[in-house]
Amino acid sequence: MKRILFSLIATSAIFYSANAQTTKYSFETSEGFTLGDIVGQNDNVDTYWSSEVSITETAEVTSEFASDGSNSVKIINYDDTEMGGIFITNVPSYGKTSVSYDVYVPELNLSDNYFILYDSEGIAAAIDFTYQGTIDVYKPSLEDFSTVGTFTANQWYKVKLDIDYGTKQYKVFVDGSQVYSGAFEGTGTGIAELDFAIDNYGSDAYFDNIQIADATLATSEVTKKDIFRVYPNPTVDVVNFDVAGKINSVEFYDAAGKLVKAAKDGARSLDVSALSKGNYVVKVQTETGSHTQKLIKK
Repeated sequence: MKRILFSLIATSAIFYSANAQTTKYSFETSEGFTLGDIVGQNDNVDTYWSSEVSITETAEVTSEFASDGSNSVKIINYDDTEMGGIFITNVPSYGKTSVSYDVYVPELNLSDNYFILYDSEGIAAAIDFTYQGTIDVYKPSLEDFSTVGTFTANQWYKVKLDIDYGTKQYKVFVDGSQVYSGAFEGTGTGIAELDFAIDNYGSDAYFDNIQIADATLATSEVTKKDIFRVYPNPTVDVVNFDVAGKINSVEFYDAAGKLVKAAKDGARSLDVSALSKGNYVVKVQTETGSHTQKLIKK
């Protein structure tokens, strides 16, 4: 049974990323976040549990897992079967709006893992990475979910919603592949709130790289040079690089700063099975610049 909570809406100032057309929450120190409880760290980000807001120990900024940079937000499980998580307010809206986020589910057969988009009238869209390993899209008119795909635990997934307010249509993408297209049923104006939550049935969830962008920009105008992703993260054997431009070199450094692996063949996928378990820093040099990200080897 799906339990959707209509959270209270807070007011605060918007944090913008370097790109003026994109609002981003990646929970990094450069954005003003620190490791620990997320309550009080950003005026636009708050927590809820059941019908209460600003509840401590509901979500925390963590470096356990990350898809972008070093940190993510962890929604903490309490085995109480109540909905809890974070909600983001003061969300910008455009004629064509793109909302994206990365999600990491460590275990199946436990909690449902929700993204919920509210407009001024209520739920306009929702996506659930379910405890059963299915990806479900919510249809407000039916007050029910439909399965559009599947996922596995211990892997980051990138989810994106492209909303066209003019045509009242929207599309859902998972890791770049379209999994759903249909009528956007929101009846209110703009985006009032974004929720990232679990139903507390036994497992935590991690969210990262939350972005709200003006999708009317031409593809050529999007700052592709800023896109950099290492996945899967954590990894057991193979790591892939999502980065614009030609890769000139890749270097892996251990926790002591020692170079332990290097490649200069331009490959976008490398075998790291020989590396010992632990934390590493990956440095990728491309024709446009240098990119670094933390990698966890399991």
